[in-house]
Amino acid sequence: MHLAIDKTNSLFWEAANLVCNWEIQKASGVEHENALGNSEISSEVTSVIETKTYAQLIYMQQQIEIKMKSGERKVVEFWESVLNYVMIYKAKRYLQQNYSSRIIEPRETQMIASEISRINSHKNDQELISEHGLRKPKYIFRVHTGFKWNKYNRNHYDNEHPPPKIVKGYSFVIYYPDFVGRTPLYSIENDRGGSESSLIRFHAGPRYEDVLFQIVNKEWDLSWKSGFRCMFVGGILRLNFFFKQFSYRR
Repeated sequence: MHLAIDKTNSLFWEAANLVCNWEIQKASGVEHENALGNSEISSEVTSVIETKTYAQLIYMQQQIEIKMKSGERKVVEFWESVLNYVMIYKAKRYLQQNYSSRIIEPRETQMIASEISRINSHKNDQELISEHGLRKPKYIFRVHTGFKWNKYNRNHYDNEHPPPKIVKGYSFVIYYPDFVGRTPLYSIENDRGGSESSLIRFHAGPRYEDVLFQIVNKEWDLSWKSGFRCMFVGGILRLNFFFKQFSYRR
């Protein structure tokens, strides 16, 4: 909710979200999949990372990413796991440095509640009544893009001349104010425009219009570790996913 509303402090809420997801996964008893090998190596890596400051972790992250993109880091799975640990501890350090300034006062809570109320208002410009008497939900739609540094791209591109950006995934936040009934659903449909794209439809029952988006037609990665999230809380449906990454083969 704060990520969607409090844009000024987005770095704080992104860090909080990352750490919360990490702790939830640990508490659930799900093993963190990584390529660090045995527990002794994992403990050694963690002991080094957890002593670093926020600035040092940013530098460490940059150095690992540069060396991975250049091909110097041959054991990609290992360094991806190390990078994941760096990101977690960097988020923790950021929260430690900024938490005191982000303690939410009662007045701020009221302001956030008012903002949610405004979003959910019948008078909101993006939430109109259609000609069929259905409500048009307000939504946030984000496209995740980036570079794919597979073996082929590492051999043909560099940091100064990167490969073309690709779509890596999507995030959807759909607002259903005063929702009553079964949990909203999403479905994938064929796009008549071609096989490279498909359509994702969000359906919430007879009171709301369906919301339809065109997306890239690729296989989703449904693992929690890769960022897949699908939840409906407080009248807000959130769906976040990334596409599977496949190795380049000649």
